[in-house]
Amino acid sequence: MKAGILHKPHTPLSIDDVDLDPPAEGEVILAMAGAGVCHSDYHFMDGHMTPWKTPWGMGHEGAGTVIEVGSEVQGLSTGDKVILSLDTMCGRCRNCTNGRPALCENNPRVPVTRMRTGGTPIYHFRPTFAEHTLASADACVKVPDDTPLEKACLISCAIITGVGAVVNRAQVKPGETMVVFGCGGVGLNVVQGGVLAGAGQIIAIDTVDFKLEKAEEFGATHFVNASKEDPVERVKQITAGGADYAFEVVGFPAIVRQAIESVRPTGSAVVVGVQPSGQEVSVEGWHLLQDRSLIGAFHGTARPRVDFPWMLELYKQGRLKIDELISRYRPLDEVNEAFEDMKAGTVARSVLVFD
Repeated sequence: MKAGILHKPHTPLSIDDVDLDPPAEGEVILAMAGAGVCHSDYHFMDGHMTPWKTPWGMGHEGAGTVIEVGSEVQGLSTGDKVILSLDTMCGRCRNCTNGRPALCENNPRVPVTRMRTGGTPIYHFRPTFAEHTLASADACVKVPDDTPLEKACLISCAIITGVGAVVNRAQVKPGETMVVFGCGGVGLNVVQGGVLAGAGQIIAIDTVDFKLEKAEEFGATHFVNASKEDPVERVKQITAGGADYAFEVVGFPAIVRQAIESVRPTGSAVVVGVQPSGQEVSVEGWHLLQDRSLIGAFHGTARPRVDFPWMLELYKQGRLKIDELISRYRPLDEVNEAFEDMKAGTVARSVLVFD
């Protein structure tokens, strides 16, 4: 089979012929149907984040059909359609039982080498830029047979990370104000999370006009081009002093600081964007003393077995935008072109599809 492999940072992905081990106990193999091209994947390529080891099997956002089932797997059979979660969920640890399975304490988060190319081991978790992928059954959420996986794959990361940051982590209440720094694929879902939560003002901030136009389509009420005006001052003008919540969805410490500066006393800045490896985030102490909060939101504080079906139902009701999020479908061998589109700011999300 073929898979997209990163052999070293600052180089394009190569599409390699790879061999995949059979599923072990508790594992399944999926034939991928759709894989979203996420900016956090590109962070491994541009050095923003350091891959654990290389060569690295790329991709993390996806959905597919079960084609092989290992021993001791319960609840999944060959032919089942599933959406992948970023993390396994044991269902027994403190975080799982407290409704925080995205941070399962029994998820090893250690790369494995169950793929090889030309005899060379490939490090990976659950790579989705591949025709087939190996996954723990505990990271798979079964969905109805009529689910369009080439669309639903975005629930795996972009949608749950954005919507979940609003409704699960921040728990924005109707009428509250919020600002979104960064309106890419995840940021647009923060915007529509605000719509679902009933937020009053939803202020979209970006430096690319196309993304601000998409933010309006997704429900933002105000728009700030940060390349043309001071975003913090503009937010204070719009909100008469500061927003209740600010979401940093870019992944830079300087923007985290802008986020907390844009909320009013007692407001909260929520870090959603992946920060650069090894860099620290700093804020002015006085902002914290005024009862402002700085919090993180990993994977939308997801409860995948609850949230994924809920989001599919919202989509069926026309209350969750997925089609509008997908700017372009591409085959696997055009993955580098998909990253170029992302860098140019001409797409909200690209999706890789597989025959």
